[in-house]
Amino acid sequence: MKQTCATLFFALLLSVLAVPVTAPTPAAAVDAEQELARLDMQLTQDQAKLDGLNNQVEQAAGVVDALNRKLAEDQKREAVLDKQVSALARNQYERPAISISTLLEAPTLQELISNFAQARLISLRQQAVQKEAKQLRRQDQQVRDQQAAKLNEVKSAKDQAASVVAHTLAVRNQVNDQVLAAKASSVAQQAQATQAAAVFVSRPVGGVTIEAPGGNHFAYGYCTWYVANRRNIPWFGNAIEWWPNARPYGYAEGGSPAVGAVMVTRESPIGHVAYVESVGGDGSWTVSEMNYAGWNMVSRRTIHPGQIPLVGFIYGKA
Repeated sequence: MKQTCATLFFALLLSVLAVPVTAPTPAAAVDAEQELARLDMQLTQDQAKLDGLNNQVEQAAGVVDALNRKLAEDQKREAVLDKQVSALARNQYERPAISISTLLEAPTLQELISNFAQARLISLRQQAVQKEAKQLRRQDQQVRDQQAAKLNEVKSAKDQAASVVAHTLAVRNQVNDQVLAAKASSVAQQAQATQAAAVFVSRPVGGVTIEAPGGNHFAYGYCTWYVANRRNIPWFGNAIEWWPNARPYGYAEGGSPAVGAVMVTRESPIGHVAYVESVGGDGSWTVSEMNYAGWNMVSRRTIHPGQIPLVGFIYGKA
């Protein structure tokens, strides 16, 4: 019978090990997880900023490219006009519009003046067009230079943002490694504690002698282990199972807090237990507990009615 009970108990232990740990991690790991969450948010914001700057770079590069093409057309048109004006000037030099033959052939003074004015007008128009083309090219050059400078600024901002993203990512990965290492260490400690050998002794339960774990047979570092150090707990099971498991051992239960009572709650999928240290006049009660603020950590809190999913309180033997 003893061997059978021991085998059954260790089978239960192995089944507990297979259940994912839902209790809070140690304080250092919690801080690291908070930092990891902050860095994840920062990384998301930095990445969004970088995406926006990349978009601005593409847009600015497109504007500069269009202005470069326009400037090239301006320069081409200006070169053609320069060539035309030069050709006109050379032609006028070689064959002046107001030549001796023109003066002699003009039938009237009015026609002579008209020929002179027409030649002058053509020359002025050519020069005006040439001047306008140069001015237009200078304006386009100025706009292009401004856009190019803007493009360089956006590129610089993008490079800085990319550097920030890379740095945040590196820090985030480092913190993530720390979180994983802390979790792995915590899980390893919990696994070792859960696998600790239990001592079986004979206990009378309901007039029948059974083989049950003796002393504090609960896994080290958990809420059950802490409460079992404060009170004699002959039954076993997860915290949520203490409520039904205490009755066969003759322990009274109820809904009112009392000093020395065991508080049972549904604060995790497998329940939670704590030791009632004091009861206030306003109906509140103060408990000490383990594995609430972090695994293997003892903490205190004061609770008011309705604040938590309370199952009830386990008192002494009836």
